[in-house]
Amino acid sequence: MLKRILYNFALIIIAVVTASILYTCKNNNEQIDGKAIDPHKAKIQINWVGHWYKEGEKEILVREIANEYEFLNQDIKINLKFPEEIYGNAFNADFGFIVDQIKKPIPDWDIIRLYGGYSTIGMLLNDTNWMEKYLIDFSQVPGFMESHHSFLNNKLYKNRFKNKFYGPYSEGQIAALFVNVEVAKKIGITVNQFDMTFDDFLSYIKAAYEYNKTHPNIIPIFEYNWGKTLTIFNMLFISLMDNTEELLDTKLTAKKLYAIEKCYQAFEELSKYNAIEKDWEQHNWTYENDKILNDSCLFFPNLTLMYSIWKMKSEEKMSKVIPCEFPVFKPSSAYIGGYTPNWVVLKNSPHKDEAVKLLMYWCTPGVAEKWVRISKSPSGVKGSFTTSSFGVDPFETYSYTIEKKYGGNLIKDEDLEYIVGARNKNVPLRVQEVLEGKLSAKDAFDAFKKLAVY
Repeated sequence: MLKRILYNFALIIIAVVTASILYTCKNNNEQIDGKAIDPHKAKIQINWVGHWYKEGEKEILVREIANEYEFLNQDIKINLKFPEEIYGNAFNADFGFIVDQIKKPIPDWDIIRLYGGYSTIGMLLNDTNWMEKYLIDFSQVPGFMESHHSFLNNKLYKNRFKNKFYGPYSEGQIAALFVNVEVAKKIGITVNQFDMTFDDFLSYIKAAYEYNKTHPNIIPIFEYNWGKTLTIFNMLFISLMDNTEELLDTKLTAKKLYAIEKCYQAFEELSKYNAIEKDWEQHNWTYENDKILNDSCLFFPNLTLMYSIWKMKSEEKMSKVIPCEFPVFKPSSAYIGGYTPNWVVLKNSPHKDEAVKLLMYWCTPGVAEKWVRISKSPSGVKGSFTTSSFGVDPFETYSYTIEKKYGGNLIKDEDLEYIVGARNKNVPLRVQEVLEGKLSAKDAFDAFKKLAVY
């Protein structure tokens, strides 16, 4: 009897599916998402420079979105290529490519990747106003601002591009001081994942120093050619500001000078315990970004973007690495991180209207939730963290906790105008020289003051 019921049920399902297919294909005027399609009409091709090539699930997400969008818009064909396939990944290759596209009367690409370097591109074009002149302002696109979290309306984000928004803020990244918990256990310490004070951090570095006296060396902080120990310096500095308004003052105030001096002194204290290696500049992130997975170091400063990279390399080894909040002198109103527009549309792109619609597809809650789920990082688009709100693993717990604690008050390491003042962004801080013991805190501070403009 049960077999007969299951058999009849299967026949019904087959009949329903067959009828659906026949109905959909009964004539050449198929309807997809409510739009009639002429099968003889040439499709519009959107040329799209992608992102996150060979970064596991993030690359897969980009390809999935391209396929989904083509299916929902049968009159559109997407030519998706990644930077590595177009112009390689040599240093500054992005900038030259973008300048070349801007200079063309009609660019080859409708959507290009823009991943920082705004001032560098401005210098290459000899035009500080290049973004406003050449890029579509998405804040004028219906639904764009409403699709994003309200923090895009705060002073930090409004100031960044003169109250203009040049693409979806789909990617959020949060700074993380990654720790290898097995190495920490060997050394005899338990590292605070949250609310780590500078004194806590100093005690961890001291413990590594003592351990290295009688054991094979463990690198306390793995520093490399990105220079990410600057994030430690910056976070200590931010914690000395009384509020976000004081931090976002782009003048070099007496309070900020005091904070810079205190951070130099903290780094000098860390240097007494061989916090980083003398040859740190010889370490290349591209080839050594899994150093912490191989039990070679205690701390690895970077961003939550490392999750996808490490997962692809060794999900098993990842289980011993957790992200920690950077140390502070006192509770802070802001943190290191940021929300980034990855893609922009040039005003003279051949299919700019269609390109804008494609990027608006990234501004939907479903896409934002996919991003959060696979990257363990926040999104500027509403709808994120629905799957992470209870912290299934340490990475989700970390992103969720930091996002709740600081909201949109995330300052990038590159936002040095909030630390040294807008007129001193190019004055070197030389923090690694202090950290490795080459330069005293006093000499570093005096050198900075000598070059700074007040």
